Amino acid sequence: MIGRPHIFILLAVLILAGMIVSPVYASTQIVTTGYFPDAEMAFEGDNLYNFTYSVNSSQAISNIQFKAPKGTELNYTITYGAGNSLSGYITYLPGDIDVFGFGEGVTTINIGESTDTRSFVDTGLIPKWEIVGYAREEDSNGTVLSTGYAIYDVSLGVGFQSGFIAYQCVEDLQPIESMTFTSNMPVWLFIGTSDRQEIQEGISKTLLDTANEWIQLAIDISWLVLDLVVGLLAWLKFFFVDNLVMTISLYLAITMAYSACTCRNIFQFFRKFFNDQRKLFEFIIGLWTALVNIISSFRRIF
Repeated sequence: MIGRPHIFILLAVLILAGMIVSPVYASTQIVTTGYFPDAEMAFEGDNLYNFTYSVNSSQAISNIQFKAPKGTELNYTITYGAGNSLSGYITYLPGDIDVFGFGEGVTTINIGESTDTRSFVDTGLIPKWEIVGYAREEDSNGTVLSTGYAIYDVSLGVGFQSGFIAYQCVEDLQPIESMTFTSNMPVWLFIGTSDRQEIQEGISKTLLDTANEWIQLAIDISWLVLDLVVGLLAWLKFFFVDNLVMTISLYLAITMAYSACTCRNIFQFFRKFFNDQRKLFEFIIGLWTALVNIISSFRRIF
């Protein structure tokens, strides 16, 4: 018979062994993507039971939004790439719980093989607002594991993680080209579109990704501008600091000789000579102003 102290020791050993033997799974998260600054409304309609929409070859769909009233059972299909399609559904049905006159609402969203269901206290007055768009799967370090399509609650927005979302990964993520749906209840529908190239470039990006790209571009350009500014300062130092007397003497001699050769009398000579000196002064002031403006612009960026 095993005494109590021995039982505790045995349990501790078993727990430790389980921790060592059990595999460690890296946590993942689904992040909604698709940052398209030039996207615009292509269609908006209410009280729709069915609808089909397709874009031309130069356009693509940025997102599809549904507002579904209570009792809705909606089926939809999107097409992408070379005739590929992906189907899903939305249901917004009453639950079994009734507390102080407030009923339970149960919303289920599906795309492909992925489904998510949420229950909530429901008044029945606010329709469920779901978005069909693009998403990606990341690990805890932010490494992208896969990209695909998703349907998610409007409260998420672009660049938000997990939450109420169903996600279907695909091997080759392509812009959505068409959609069709049927519903047993009248729903509100919004379809956004943009240039196909913009959709393709931003299909797996968030706003933060785009901001990071602009920051990196500004950093890359800043080194080029810095080289130009340093080179310009070096020439200015050579002419106006190290050899200031020589520069002024050379300029005065050249402008004096040019004025003497091109003017017919002494009055024209002095007028042209002093006008050339004024132009030199304006050039130096303009050059200095441009340099200050360039430096100020990059200070605002960083």
